[in-house]
Amino acid sequence: MAPATQINLNPYPLKLYGSASGTNQALAKEVAKLLKTKLAPSNYKVFQNGEFIVHHTESVRDRDVYIILQPRFDSKEELAFDIDECESMVFALRQGEPSRITVVMPSLPYARQDKPSNHREPVLVQKVPMRMQMAGANRLVVLRLHNPSSYNAHPLTIPVVDVNVNDLLIKHIKAKKFDLKTFKIVAPDLGAAPSCRKLAQQLGIPENIIIVNKFRDPKKTNYAEVMEVIGDAKGFNCIIPDDMADTCGTAIKALHALKANGAKDVYFTATHAVLSGDAVKNLNEAPFKGIWFGDTCLRETDRKAIKNLEVIHTGKLLAMIIDNLHNGASVTELWHTGA
Repeated sequence: MAPATQINLNPYPLKLYGSASGTNQALAKEVAKLLKTKLAPSNYKVFQNGEFIVHHTESVRDRDVYIILQPRFDSKEELAFDIDECESMVFALRQGEPSRITVVMPSLPYARQDKPSNHREPVLVQKVPMRMQMAGANRLVVLRLHNPSSYNAHPLTIPVVDVNVNDLLIKHIKAKKFDLKTFKIVAPDLGAAPSCRKLAQQLGIPENIIIVNKFRDPKKTNYAEVMEVIGDAKGFNCIIPDDMADTCGTAIKALHALKANGAKDVYFTATHAVLSGDAVKNLNEAPFKGIWFGDTCLRETDRKAIKNLEVIHTGKLLAMIIDNLHNGASVTELWHTGA
């Protein structure tokens, strides 16, 4: 893949890795294909006492190394294992003396834990980046961090490249040839209002967005109660954009609140389709006109099970990010190229 703005001046050859244990390899393989290369070989062994070892099987000395590993959100055991595997792989690669190690983790675990909800709660948004840093990573790449300002409030020494994916959503919406004058963007909470206003502006939709004011009980997880709809939804089609679709409770309650306020068709879109619990069942029972999810952590079973799902592919964008980073080109410009 040709770099966006300049010829390849990086004297250190590219080396690309996926999961050594072979789990969740689809996105890494797609990126490798787009970059016209193959995933480098690695080895994985597990011992009877539960310990495991992962490592590369080729020299990485003076290479520019990228690890594409999206942890699974299927269970706490799989999530913990995948983070541990990535950390162990970084540790092994660091001992091989590469020029640089970049971890590409599109959906960052613990990203929503960016502020304490109760007394003595830790801020865990730093947890995974700090583990990668301690193992020897030089940089972390994520797509649409839940709260980008959390890294200003809690600075880390490892750079975190947070890539905006609005252009992918905009391209998807414009391809549908909607009459966007009949649409409004709906912020699923107050915190999402600034990004939703920007999205509306980029789409040419009236900037008087709708905001769903919701309440979360700090003593409960995965629970939100919609309190009120701020703005006029009557007679408009609505798009609810979010960074993550987890239980989808907020989106479904927002859907019913919008319908009760006279909204016509309602669409739900999210970058990261975690889909825990009964999310798929509840989505299929909800009267969404369309559901658009990114493929960062979307399971194949869920892809087939959701009735009106359209997938927004991120592989090309990730390949362009890696290509630009490798060649010293701008990553920010990718936000405006319609990747």
